[in-house]
Amino acid sequence: MNADAFPDGAFCDTTRRIVVISPFPARLQGLVSELMARCYDVLMFHSAKESVLSLLQNDLVVVDLTWGTEEVVPAQAAGSADCLYLVGSRTVRPVPEGHTLAWPSALETALAKIEALAGQSKPQTDASADRLRFKDVEMDLKRIIVLHRGAKIDLTKTEFDLLRVLLTSDGGVLSRQEIMEAIWGDGYFGGSNSIDVHIKSLRQKLGDDPKRPVYIATVRGVGYRLGE
Repeated sequence: MNADAFPDGAFCDTTRRIVVISPFPARLQGLVSELMARCYDVLMFHSAKESVLSLLQNDLVVVDLTWGTEEVVPAQAAGSADCLYLVGSRTVRPVPEGHTLAWPSALETALAKIEALAGQSKPQTDASADRLRFKDVEMDLKRIIVLHRGAKIDLTKTEFDLLRVLLTSDGGVLSRQEIMEAIWGDGYFGGSNSIDVHIKSLRQKLGDDPKRPVYIATVRGVGYRLGE
């Protein structure tokens, strides 16, 4: 397991769940270990026919088709999650509808593909409405804590409120005025450029490149929205 995944005191509070289905799961142990090190909850199954699959809420289902097996994941098993099929020279064609990845593959390539697919869902709130989650960013609204890839990041109150407003926007575009009113109320008369300053700081703490945004995208002439 990658020790760098847990910097000083970091821990996995909550995370995304990935189901891996393979007749030979030991062959994927390196990939699974790295996913767990990155704070994914990984569940392994030998077959897509396991009845418990239909009871799980998953963010991604990874299916190993490299051994010539015809493991098609039933819709009720995948739920709303995407499927990623690992394919090789022995894969039975045609491959079921879904995303594919040639396997074996470079570990970083596989991780980038998996993280992109597992992070496509909209921000999620748990039953207690105390947590928000978008991609690998999680907010604990009750304890005022933000985790990025499982590690706690320190935000100012304004940055925390700004991130909360974006995560509860349902992916819609928010003007600077709308953001200001959501954070400070309609009685705030400060300049809208203050939002740009806080966005810049928040991006830096999230490691987000404004030219290739993962978390916060700029909509020119309008405002901001969550990244794709």
